Amino acid sequence: MDVGRDSKARLIFICFLIMLLVWLVGYGFDRLLARDGVTRFDILLTSNALTGIVAGFLFYSLSNNERLRRNAMRERLTTIADMNHHIRNALQVITYATATGKSAQSVELIRSSVERIEWALREVLPGHGDPPVSPAQPEHEEQEIMRTG
Repeated sequence: MDVGRDSKARLIFICFLIMLLVWLVGYGFDRLLARDGVTRFDILLTSNALTGIVAGFLFYSLSNNERLRRNAMRERLTTIADMNHHIRNALQVITYATATGKSAQSVELIRSSVERIEWALREVLPGHGDPPVSPAQPEHEEQEIMRTG
């Protein structure tokens, strides 16, 4: 049985545990109120209210954890999209420079694009390598070099 983080078996197991917990809490409230001599109607009303509060709290906790997980995933996807943008732009310049020949300007275009890729890896993926160092307007440099070439 696969009980990994996102498996169906894990979800069923968690639902079973919550069901068991809510049932035990409700039963405990019933026993506690019956022991104190509370009327049957008041036991039913109070026990159901307290059980509902516990179930609501459990639902809120699980829903909030899922919301936080979705937000973290959204941030990771945004980071991947940013990396894709920066690296593709730099690779286009490298492709253009290699197609135009081996002039000093082509070598400079390649060097500038490699620096942009290194910058993207440091800046967009912080904590993975050297501390962030921002190049001086990498997109503008590439466009200027392409215009003059």
